[in-house]
Amino acid sequence: MMDWETFYQRFRTPDFIPGYEILHRLGGGAFGEVFKARKTSIGKTFAIKFLKLDEETQRRMVERELEQVRHLAGIDHPNLVSIEDMGVVMDVPYLVMGYAGEETLARKLRSGPLTHRDAMLYFVQVARGVSALHDRRLVHFDLKPSNVFLRGEVARVGDYGLAKLMGESDMTLSVGRGTPQYMAPEILKGRADHRADIYSLGVILYEALVGQVPFEATGSGPIPLRDSDVEVELPEGVSQALLEPLRKALAEDPAARHATVSELLVDLGQSVQAGAAIQVEEGSASIHPQAEPEEVAVAGSPESKRVTQEPTPAPPRSGVRETVPVPPASRGGIVSGVGAGLVLAFEVLFSLVGGGLRWAFADREAASNAPVIQLGRVVMLLTLLFSAGALLLFAISNLPV
Repeated sequence: MMDWETFYQRFRTPDFIPGYEILHRLGGGAFGEVFKARKTSIGKTFAIKFLKLDEETQRRMVERELEQVRHLAGIDHPNLVSIEDMGVVMDVPYLVMGYAGEETLARKLRSGPLTHRDAMLYFVQVARGVSALHDRRLVHFDLKPSNVFLRGEVARVGDYGLAKLMGESDMTLSVGRGTPQYMAPEILKGRADHRADIYSLGVILYEALVGQVPFEATGSGPIPLRDSDVEVELPEGVSQALLEPLRKALAEDPAARHATVSELLVDLGQSVQAGAAIQVEEGSASIHPQAEPEEVAVAGSPESKRVTQEPTPAPPRSGVRETVPVPPASRGGIVSGVGAGLVLAFEVLFSLVGGGLRWAFADREAASNAPVIQLGRVVMLLTLLFSAGALLLFAISNLPV
């Protein structure tokens, strides 16, 4: 059995998870605790989930499924929380996931139902993420608002790291798991397939529109039982165009539901394609969800000061060719360059003449040689003046236009 007391005493120590600094707790549940962490090498934020596996049977089952995480790490979808790494510390398995924000759909729903716009905005993205899992033969089996993470207008599905990896011959769930209010009825019978996720999606959409789940628990147990003849109804003020798609998604018989998530989205007039525009209001323009700027820790800051990094705007696709920078033109051109060269040539000649005269007559004391020596000095002075003029002319000839 894991020593959780010792774990909680040490998990904040530096490099407890190699390369990461654990910042604070994000949340948790029956299967684990999630903490916000910063990768020290690049300052990027991640979420680390430590799995609670106190029962030996449960531990063996989860450890077997953790072997499949390598298949999940390759999933790159804008509406799924990415899985970056995994490991074990103090006998506690953990998953390193992309940081999708601290807001969840469950928290947002505590204030009541969403507007039609927001409900469709978040739901379509959730459905697209689930469809991407199904395309990889993965079923979530625990879809609920608390597993939908919101960052700005972008919604991402998380907590699918322990989803059962389905083989070609294993299309059903043999171990029931999930949250009662969002579980498909067939899960209570011990077997379910990907259509259980479609049922859960129907519950999430209904709750987002109405503010409560469609079927409450009845009797003394926590499992919401429903009569087979009970039909879903939408209250006044909610678009009745969504009623039939909802009824189909929430059908008690899996065979009566949409066969795929893509079929459900098409029934709602939406596209399953990642990043495609979302139709949020009937007759209105479609929109693209906008994420909040990502926080990045400033390296070397003792207080781990954070700055926001604005998303890089996409390059324009106007069809205009890119231009190549051209070196600046120069003033004067060829004429000034030739002139500077001639001045330098005269400078060299005068230097030779002046220096030769001074050398030839400097050691002679005859007074008759004094004029010649003085002439040499004049030539040397003229050489200096020509040098200054040559440098000035050369500089002017190379000034940018």
